[in-house]
Amino acid sequence: MKIALCQINPIIGDITGNKQKIIDGYKKSINSGVELVVFPELAVCGYPPQDLVEKQEFREAVKKAADEIASVTGDAAVIFGSITDNLDDIGPDVHNSAIVAMHGKICFEQHKTLLPNYDVFDEVRYFEASSDNKVFIFNGKKIGISICEDIWNDADYWNKRRYYVDPVQKLIKQGAEILINISASPYAFGKRTERMKMLSVISANDKLPIIYTCCAGAQTDLIFDGASMCFDNYGKLCLLGKSFQEDLLFFDTEADYKQIDKCEGKFEEEVLNALIYGLKEYCNKTGFKKAILGLSGGIDSALVAFIAVKALGSQNVHALLMPSQFSSEGSVSDSVQLAKNLNISYDTIPIQPAFEKTLNLLEPFFGNLPFGVAEENLQSRIRGLFLMAFSNKFGYLLCTTGNKSEMAVGYATLYGDMNGALGIIADIYKTQVYQISEYINRDEEIIPRAIIDKAPSAELRPNQTDQDSLPPYELLDKILKMYLEENKEIEEISQIIGEREVVRKVLKLVDFNEFKRKQAAPVLRVSVKAFGYGRRYPIVQGWRK
Repeated sequence: MKIALCQINPIIGDITGNKQKIIDGYKKSINSGVELVVFPELAVCGYPPQDLVEKQEFREAVKKAADEIASVTGDAAVIFGSITDNLDDIGPDVHNSAIVAMHGKICFEQHKTLLPNYDVFDEVRYFEASSDNKVFIFNGKKIGISICEDIWNDADYWNKRRYYVDPVQKLIKQGAEILINISASPYAFGKRTERMKMLSVISANDKLPIIYTCCAGAQTDLIFDGASMCFDNYGKLCLLGKSFQEDLLFFDTEADYKQIDKCEGKFEEEVLNALIYGLKEYCNKTGFKKAILGLSGGIDSALVAFIAVKALGSQNVHALLMPSQFSSEGSVSDSVQLAKNLNISYDTIPIQPAFEKTLNLLEPFFGNLPFGVAEENLQSRIRGLFLMAFSNKFGYLLCTTGNKSEMAVGYATLYGDMNGALGIIADIYKTQVYQISEYINRDEEIIPRAIIDKAPSAELRPNQTDQDSLPPYELLDKILKMYLEENKEIEEISQIIGEREVVRKVLKLVDFNEFKRKQAAPVLRVSVKAFGYGRRYPIVQGWRK
């Protein structure tokens, strides 16, 4: 069977635009002589639609669009993801469905069986799970259709299955000859390789081809990398869609293909591409044309500036340099050199006059109290004020520049350097910031060497460095990764690290600063556990007093 995989980039709620993408993709595909055209999960409404699903008018618009897509079909069938009505009187009113249409009408629906309810997923809140899985007979072949999570429960691949039910095995027992999985699978580094291995095991063990179609694009914090895959009935990866862009693949289940052994690049390349794509998508889908950020002379803002340039073009990125009395000469000169290397515009606004004026206004209240965190944070908040003023006046998207390590331990100022619409690097640790920066400089020095080599510092008091109050980042990041991404606790981490008191202090900092992260900008997700929607932790809690 000749099958087209349409790896499209839908926008949540843009039903008219998404419908047209599907119709255009279908028409283009059938002109190439295919029998079946496949689109991703919830392609009509975008994924995840969240509380839009609860609006009746929204559901009706989606249904109307699905019927209009079906109306243009002929002998070639199309499979696309949409929401459909649940007609019983129990549970949610809708299904997450794969719709099959041909000859001008909808002829088959397969609802999603396994509804993920972990990390960034909350499908149990919105959808009713299917209790039935049936093959669809098309052109003499039994087609088994599943939706994303339905295929992530294979007993031969996972040590521990997430669900009691395996919808894919139900389809195979009914004689499915081809497996099709439509997906909207959020990106995290390493997931594409795991996906390839899992699908290969299923294909080889059950001796049938698998067509896996995933959407591309980014929806606020969630990045979808595309990379759709086709496997023959020996588990061989035959076709691989492009990463971080739309694509159209044509697969013949009877043809012989050269095996693809690798589907994912190294960490620095993949994550950098994902962050660039995430920022570009956010701007495209929200209407921003330009971005602004504060350049401090540090490595974090340097990396964010590079990402912004790659996403939007140097002509659309502006920087503010805002030195104070505590800023080193290198902080300014290194920032100027970076701006020149990236060919971005910049303005310099010394914050010292505003800082001193604010201190004078507060003197009647602060009296002779010693200089402390209040005064340190004032500087960051003055900088945030200037950045927001430029954003409002000139229509810039303000990019935050904090990394995951800083966000974890609260080494950031609310209403100061945390100001902004999107956390560009807030899901990569400080050590990974250095790693990616070195990768950027692999052929030429784009990020000045002085920025990479200098000791990290917030420069809010004399001779300050991050390591005055934090463990070395190599140690800190090991602790944070085990705590945040591997769910290890103090005893287990201490046995591995060997410094229990350091571990205790770090975990306490993470827990205490939850209130800051609840007010932080959305974070571009590139790991298995990012701050934001995927990590829900109580602010008020007594687990670690």
